[in-house]
Amino acid sequence: MMRTSFNRIKMLNSMVFTFLALVLAGCGTRSISDSGYRGSYGRGTSSNPFYQGELSELDILGTVSNRDATDASIAKELESARPPVIQRGEKLILIQSGAPLPDRSMLEEAERCFAVAPFSGIPPADRTGLSASLRLRAAQGGYRYILCYWGVLESAQTDNEGRVVSWLPFAGHFVPDQKQQMRMRLKGVLLDVGSGHWRMILPAPVAESRISSEYTRESSDQRLVEALKSKGYKSLMAEALRN
Repeated sequence: MMRTSFNRIKMLNSMVFTFLALVLAGCGTRSISDSGYRGSYGRGTSSNPFYQGELSELDILGTVSNRDATDASIAKELESARPPVIQRGEKLILIQSGAPLPDRSMLEEAERCFAVAPFSGIPPADRTGLSASLRLRAAQGGYRYILCYWGVLESAQTDNEGRVVSWLPFAGHFVPDQKQQMRMRLKGVLLDVGSGHWRMILPAPVAESRISSEYTRESSDQRLVEALKSKGYKSLMAEALRN
C-alpha cells in the first residue's frame, strides 16, 4: 500500500513539473520596440537590426552624485516638488525607448494632443550627461516637456480543439489549433524641461486574444501586437493629460 501511494505521489509530482514546463514554454516577453514575430512560443531571436536595448529611467531623469544627494537636498526637493501637468497643444518631445522613432500609432495619437517632436530612443554608447543634453536641446527648440515611454508585450499560447486534427497532411497549416493571449504593459516618464520635475504614467494593461492556425500564426501575432499598441497608446495619452 505504501509503495502504491509513493508511486502515485511520484506520478503526481511528475505531472505537475510537466505542466509547469509546458506553461513556461508557452510564455514569451518582448519589447514594444522589438515586437516582430518570434515563432510559435515567442522565444526566437530578434530580427530588428535597429534594436540595441532600452533606455533607463535615469537616462531621462539624470543621475545625481553621492555628494549632492544629501538629506538636506532631498528634503528641499520634496518641499518644492511639483509633478508636471501638461495641457493640450503643448510642445512635447516624444521618445520610445529602444526605437529610432516612436511607433506610427503612438505618433498619430500624440499628435492629436500635442505639438510633437519625435526623438530617437536608441541607447547611445556613452550615456553620460544624456538627460542634461536632452533638456538643453529641448529648451533650445522651445519644448517644455519630454515624454519617454517603455512597453512590454507578454504572450502565452494554449492548444484548442483543432489541435487533434492538425497532424493530418497539410491540414495543420489551416486548422485553427492555437489560442494566443497577449498583454501589453506600458509606462512613461513625463519630464518638465525647465524644473526637472517629473511624474510616472502607468496606464492599465491592455489584453487581447486570437485563435490561429500554423499558416496564419505570424500574421495573427502581428495583428494582435498592432491592436494592443493602438489601445495602449490611447490609454497612455489619456493618462498623460490627466491632472
